[in-house]
Amino acid sequence: MASAWITFMSDYGVDGACVGVCHGIIARHAPEARVLDLCHSIEPQDVGQAAVTLVGAVGYLPSGIHLVVVEQLDASGYTRGIVVRAADGSLFVAPDNGVASLGWEVLGGVRDAYEISNPDLWLPLPTAVFRGRDVYAPVAARLAAGLSPADVGPQLDPAELVAVEPRTCHVDDDHVHGEVVSVDHFGNLSLNMARAELEAAGILLGDRVEIRADARQLTMPFAHTYGEVAPGEMALCEDALRQIMIAVNCGRAAEVLRLRRGDAVVVAQVPRNGLPAQAVAARGRR
Repeated sequence: MASAWITFMSDYGVDGACVGVCHGIIARHAPEARVLDLCHSIEPQDVGQAAVTLVGAVGYLPSGIHLVVVEQLDASGYTRGIVVRAADGSLFVAPDNGVASLGWEVLGGVRDAYEISNPDLWLPLPTAVFRGRDVYAPVAARLAAGLSPADVGPQLDPAELVAVEPRTCHVDDDHVHGEVVSVDHFGNLSLNMARAELEAAGILLGDRVEIRADARQLTMPFAHTYGEVAPGEMALCEDALRQIMIAVNCGRAAEVLRLRRGDAVVVAQVPRNGLPAQAVAARGRR
């Protein structure tokens, strides 16, 4: 894996030198490796946001090493670091807090896993506050240069690894109950529901839907794209990952609705011709 790709995601931001320093460590230990910066704008210590971001991207990334550094420090210290080899051969270098768990499941699940406990692979005198530089980046670089995952530390039982449970929606007759799972750069609100769940509730492309969130109710079309509505108007449509999102044409849905990640959202039918959409669909099948 001497010319491996290393994809790098963190909550370090881009205003300081943290990301560049990690690049430097990788370049020193694996000068032939290529580094792809996936995202460094994860909210500080937001493991859930990082997990959702990774799972939406990993299927488009080159096979290689996925370096994911988002973790929390509390009175008990950091979580242990791990190297996980997925079924497709990709390696995940991350803290054992679930941040990469959805990603390796997309790639077929865990083939084997190891604890990062060999200090000979770290920088000398690692600090207590920058493990991305002192531990994770040098380990990822050495793996890219050909180190065996078994050399980072003892093998772990995959069943003992911390996993983030995906947030799922549920269909209740003509309603779909879900939540906001991400807010993108444009202020679009991606929900944890797909077109199949809407169709299970009788909601079809072209229908008008009712959105209920934070004691507010409003209607909008379920459109192919937000470009089908006038500037400033809202639409329900699919995002780039084919998840359902609320968008404002030439605007920011997150600001208009004052919603953020984790807020509950209900999508419901607006009756067609005085009848619930499911009743209309049933009549059409007779």
